Amino acid sequence: MTARPADGDSEAWRPAEAAGGGSRVHDSVVNVLGSRILGGTYRPGDMLPREEELCTLLGVSRTSIREAVKVLSAKGLVEARRRVGVRVLPRDDWRLLDPVVLSWHPDIQNDTELVAGLLEARRIFEPAAAELAARRGTGSDLAAIEAAFNAMRDSIPHDLEGVCRADLAFHRSLIGASHNVVLKGLVGMLEAALSASFLVTNRLMEAQSRALAAHQSVLEAIRMRDTAGARAAMNRLLDIAADDLHAG
Repeated sequence: MTARPADGDSEAWRPAEAAGGGSRVHDSVVNVLGSRILGGTYRPGDMLPREEELCTLLGVSRTSIREAVKVLSAKGLVEARRRVGVRVLPRDDWRLLDPVVLSWHPDIQNDTELVAGLLEARRIFEPAAAELAARRGTGSDLAAIEAAFNAMRDSIPHDLEGVCRADLAFHRSLIGASHNVVLKGLVGMLEAALSASFLVTNRLMEAQSRALAAHQSVLEAIRMRDTAGARAAMNRLLDIAADDLHAG
């Protein structure tokens, strides 16, 4: 079955018309189609509209459509077959942790499956990263973690975006302090998704004093080289994040 845009939504389907230059048109087509897939207009198993129909809907050439489909295919979102068409693949095939793919998501903060899955993944590696940071972190590592904590404290309760930026910097600095090359690679891959989860779990500003105290416990355990304490403090911090997620 071919999915169709909702009635009255034609304006959202014509961002490419105003774009100047081939690469901007191409990027616009990719962004629109990617957003429609991640947003659920085109669901797994759906066939995208035929090439001619997409050209009319988006006001672009066949070449732009074909190039966009190549990008979506490379990211695991669609499969193109000759004489069949372009089918949306199951979500398990999507490269959801690719920052480019996440940038197409029209409402990541309300994608509960993705945000909850991210929290589960954080429970696997962040307590271990905190333990390693307590064991291996240098003075400069500790200074970076402390600076992020101070920025969080100074942003509460008036600056939600500032809290989220500082929260991300705290976790990025902590994982960097683990001096584990694999974990450091993970934070780069997860950064866009982490930002989204922080927007969800930090939006309840009345809960921030509790969250701030938990971050401070992690910081102090790392400062004291308390590896078990750092792991436990990070687990408590993630418990708070889970509570906020469910409350939201």
